[in-house]
Amino acid sequence: MLWAEAKKGKEPNRVTKPPPPRQNRRNRKLKVFGERNTGTRAAMEMLRALKGVSISSPSLPAPDLDALETQVFSTLKGFRKLLFKDALLDERQNRLEAISAWKHAAPVIDGSYAAKRASVLFMVRDPYSWIAALYRNPYHIRTHKPDTIEAFLQEPWLCMKRDNIAPVLPSPVQLWNAKLQAYRAFAEARPVPSTVLHFEAFVRDPVAALGAALTRLDIRVEGLAERQGPTKQDGLHRAERIAFYEREAWKQSLSPQAVQLINAQVDWGLAAHFGYHKRSPEEF
Repeated sequence: MLWAEAKKGKEPNRVTKPPPPRQNRRNRKLKVFGERNTGTRAAMEMLRALKGVSISSPSLPAPDLDALETQVFSTLKGFRKLLFKDALLDERQNRLEAISAWKHAAPVIDGSYAAKRASVLFMVRDPYSWIAALYRNPYHIRTHKPDTIEAFLQEPWLCMKRDNIAPVLPSPVQLWNAKLQAYRAFAEARPVPSTVLHFEAFVRDPVAALGAALTRLDIRVEGLAERQGPTKQDGLHRAERIAFYEREAWKQSLSPQAVQLINAQVDWGLAAHFGYHKRSPEEF
């Protein structure tokens, strides 16, 4: 209990402890960006459970899309229904302001980050490991998956509007280049504080790696905990996951020819900026 200083001849007035500064009581807003298969799902689940941090992304009303969605669900079935449902989701997410953009998007710089007093976390992954994962789990692929990874690396990639990059890329490798180019441009423009979390460090020790990234953003990490179990239905459990990446078991998915194709397409100056370097096909 605190007491105000008494004036001479009068009872002291009881007072309460002053509240903390307003900004300390408000959840810190954090936006997470990362290409497919970079650990965004696991990191965001840990962040959602962390007191004092908000990663929610407000949506915008879209009555025209709502009406179209109702029509699709009431009149279409099977593949046609899925096709239109996906197109409407793509348009809905494409309309969002930058801070609410899809987590796999190339970030667009606008005033929405500063308006929310947000910080940004970019999740990145070694290009070889990332390509192996994308071929294994080609999320949002718009065509049939090629029979071999070599063919995969030589076919164009059809993007979605919400990717915020060119509609067609000459190869899926260009997804990696385009997204990391956007991350670097954002960090250099500095509309708000940002930092990078490497997938490899996150896999080894999620709490230490994510905690260090949050500390760089001046976000408190007390209570940060690793999610128990895999985040995906066919995912590896913790010990299996650590062992898989420690021994680089994903290299078995890449032939020397595939590595040559990757080497010819990755922007290695950009890769070096994020701590990644070219490897010899003989290593695979």
